[in-house]
Amino acid sequence: MMAFLAKGYSLFSLTVLESTLPFVRMMILSRALPLRELGFVSALTATLSTFEQMTDFAIYRFLFSVRREKYEEALASAHTLSVLRGIVVGSLAVAAGPLIARGLSLSENWIDFSLLGLVIFIRSFDHLAPRVAERDYRYGVQLKVSGIAYAAGLTTLLAGLLITRSHVAFLASIIVQSIAQITASHSLADTPYRLKIRSPLLIQAFRFGYPLMFNGMGLAATAQGDRFIVGALLGLPALGVYAVATIAAYVPMGMLSRLTGTFLLAALYNASHLTNGVYEARVRFAARAVPIAAGLYALGIVTLMNVVVPLVFGRQFHLSREAVALLAVACFFRIVRGDPFTSMLTHEGRTRRLAVANLSSTSALLFELALILIFNTFESVFAGRLLGEAIGVGAILFVTLGHFRRALPDWIGSATFSLAVVGGAIALSFMTSVGDRPIASFMTLIGCFAIFALYAARYALPHFRSAFPGKLLVSGDPAAAGDAAAKSVEV
Repeated sequence: MMAFLAKGYSLFSLTVLESTLPFVRMMILSRALPLRELGFVSALTATLSTFEQMTDFAIYRFLFSVRREKYEEALASAHTLSVLRGIVVGSLAVAAGPLIARGLSLSENWIDFSLLGLVIFIRSFDHLAPRVAERDYRYGVQLKVSGIAYAAGLTTLLAGLLITRSHVAFLASIIVQSIAQITASHSLADTPYRLKIRSPLLIQAFRFGYPLMFNGMGLAATAQGDRFIVGALLGLPALGVYAVATIAAYVPMGMLSRLTGTFLLAALYNASHLTNGVYEARVRFAARAVPIAAGLYALGIVTLMNVVVPLVFGRQFHLSREAVALLAVACFFRIVRGDPFTSMLTHEGRTRRLAVANLSSTSALLFELALILIFNTFESVFAGRLLGEAIGVGAILFVTLGHFRRALPDWIGSATFSLAVVGGAIALSFMTSVGDRPIASFMTLIGCFAIFALYAARYALPHFRSAFPGKLLVSGDPAAAGDAAAKSVEV
């Protein structure tokens, strides 16, 4: 257990740092800008995230499966692929800037959207070595790189807001943050930065990564498409409120997914050479544990959303009970369709299946568009998101059924129990002051937490003991582990 805590401390610190920045940045912006400017910033954020997610190769994860003696060549090939992507995607972002601005009735501000192409190009020169260290449970260098970049970005944001009181401060902050990220990653990496275009590993890296572009399209549409719909149909002020609500809900969820996904992928990678059913035990443990974490997270939204968000961001960001309930269940489904499925498919090189499953969740956009046109309400967006996430759960179960069959009863039992507890809390929020008054909300959260703790002790803890026998993380020779983990990629 002490080894687990030692390894987990750096990962937890890194995850907190990465997840805190968007939250803190939105808190500053919500207090400093009017709703229309806040909506403008949200549109810029959605545009940048869409371009990056839709073309994300997750190329550093390709390096997880490369034999250690070929690591340096693979790293140089991955850097080359990253730069080529940055050139192409950055150019597309510059060209698309005027069209995106026009669609959001911001034609006079097209240059602000085109500047996002520069950010994408700069970020393509990131040194990947600090991120690849994750496969050996080393997160210290990545923590330093992120800390330097985020400090530079926030400092620039605060200075820019004092000068401009507009979205220009945000643009300046992300440009400075990107430059600081590149500089720090190159300075702190333990290997030289090299590019190598004539290598068979470049093609292999592309074959690994290109299906993830379709996966990224699904993620981008699910995470950012609704912002374009809200901005175009309900207006920039409504988009400002929606941006705060989703930041408050999704940033901590991203932190949770980062923790579970990073640790589980490394755990599966290091279990590939072990016997006695350790790999299967780790999948079954995740099948029990992740829905419990999802249930606790959804409970936090039900009980604390309207207590914390108005206090932190302002009273204008209070949501209806219906919106909170829909958002909570949508978050639950989003978490449970992530791991262990994503880590399994990534580890096994089945990136096409992962892409198909995530693309299915883009159906949320159709639901959102239809419901807004029919009802013209703020809650319609959350209802559409919930329907899309539910379809995403069905899709990920379908594409992983053959490999996940033995863990499926564990997942179903845990997900059903967690959803039932969340449903009970939602019912209380409609009948009592839970979700509005702090005392009632905290009492409900503590009571449900105790219920989940008892369930986890009964059903999840035995799987943990089977999944991590003896040495908690890695046993055996690391080089042998790397060789055993090298797999052919499904193309």
